[in-house]
Amino acid sequence: VERPNAAARAAETFLSALDRIYGRILDAALRHRLAVLGIGFCALAISVYLASFVKSEFKPEEDQSEFNVQIRAPLGASLDSTRNIAEEVRRRIAGQPWVEYIYYDIGSDEMQRVNQAQLYVKMREKDDRPGVSQRDAMEWTRGAVAGIGGAVISVQEVPRIGGGGFRSALVQLDLRGPDLSVLANLSGKLVETLKKRPGYTDLDTTFEGGKPEAHVFIDRDRSADLGVSAIAVASTIRAAIGGLNAAKFRAEGDRYDVAIRFLDKFRDKAEAVEALKLRSASGRLVDMRSVASVRRAEGPMEINRYNRQRQITVLANLTKDEHGREKKLGDAKKEIDAVVKDIGLPPGYSAAWIGFAEIMEESFGHMFFALYLGVIVVYMVLASQFESFVHPFTIMLALPFSVIGAIGGLILTNLTICIFSLIGIIMLMGLVTKNSILLIDYTNTLRRRDGLDRDAALRRAGPVRLRPILMTTFAMIFGMLPVALGMGAGAETRQPMAVAVIGGLTTSTILTLVVVPVVYTLLDDISVRLAGIFSRRRG
Repeated sequence: VERPNAAARAAETFLSALDRIYGRILDAALRHRLAVLGIGFCALAISVYLASFVKSEFKPEEDQSEFNVQIRAPLGASLDSTRNIAEEVRRRIAGQPWVEYIYYDIGSDEMQRVNQAQLYVKMREKDDRPGVSQRDAMEWTRGAVAGIGGAVISVQEVPRIGGGGFRSALVQLDLRGPDLSVLANLSGKLVETLKKRPGYTDLDTTFEGGKPEAHVFIDRDRSADLGVSAIAVASTIRAAIGGLNAAKFRAEGDRYDVAIRFLDKFRDKAEAVEALKLRSASGRLVDMRSVASVRRAEGPMEINRYNRQRQITVLANLTKDEHGREKKLGDAKKEIDAVVKDIGLPPGYSAAWIGFAEIMEESFGHMFFALYLGVIVVYMVLASQFESFVHPFTIMLALPFSVIGAIGGLILTNLTICIFSLIGIIMLMGLVTKNSILLIDYTNTLRRRDGLDRDAALRRAGPVRLRPILMTTFAMIFGMLPVALGMGAGAETRQPMAVAVIGGLTTSTILTLVVVPVVYTLLDDISVRLAGIFSRRRG
């Protein structure tokens, strides 16, 4: 027979001592059941209270080693002016040691506006730029490129979702209503209010006014007398200013449209429109001045609509607050909702969250539904396994106890409730019940097979099942530990899930070993009393 070595003997000595200590704790817990139950539920109540201090966001900010710089030159800027601004931005960033390369494009938005440009900044990998995170680089860039050429410049993450008008700003709030001028006033007030509050940067709106326009007003009576229809006025102006396809040209198998319109020097002046000649119904030429007047005006660059209502989107990114902590999307959402309420929306006007805030609210709702559904499924499985409607409640007591550690772990590590930490909490619903199953199943076996009474069965089952409970728990904890330490690329998204799982497993295991046996005895007493009441009624 091979003799155990010193390490094995030391391990066995330690585990035997642990069994004896746990046996004494379990014996004391069974003698002071109400006190133990009170401590357990006080811990749960404290964790629920602390949950209000955990910040929320859709997903943690990930160091992708890249970011975008959005440039909007003043309205009416030429292609060369926008290019000069983009070149100056590129020049200021290019000299930094953390930059790998930069490129930019102009007019790549859906409306191909030449006053808008976008720079893509590719950073060196994290190991090649120690001490400089993506957030640090973005903050430095905001200060370095502010105020160039009077342009509106914002620094944003590279969006993981593209197309469909998706914007990469973290905060996006739609203001909707019938009057565009009222919406512009409301959005302006909101932006000015948020500028005075810490934690917001890159504040802007999608409303861009001041575009020069010429409004043509037709004198209906005069045009009717001269035999000129409104359609003739509109078609003539469209052909002169916008152009008209007059013919087609074929060459070497290709076909080209031949468009005609006024030269630039005649299209840029309102007087040129008034000098147009119109053809009346009788064939005579009539001056535009005889039937219409042209007035200069200003209008929006574009008008966005949702459900036939006009809308303006307020955009912002988040930075550090007055305490030096990163402002999260959940806090910003609550604060902006309060600001909108203070400003007051007129009747017929509304505010709606879009972008990441909308996705966060929708995703959290689905995750909590999955959590509730998971709890119901766990109860159904346990009820069929133990052939009891009572014992599953004892086993499932580990579920709320796991939330204590999950919330505590997120607070201690300064992480947030996000889509990934919620996935970790849902995982806990299936992981933590195994400790209670091991303990309660063996207790029932001792009572049925060996004829032990309830408390004696618990006192024997606890120390016997302690080792497999600890073994499986530590195996899962150490398996999650590298992820919880945040090592490797993209670790920011995985870390909250691992921290929630480790914290939940830790507190659930500790409380399961002490509180679950106590609750088992209480529910067993209730079952016995109910059975006695029903038997007396039948008799």
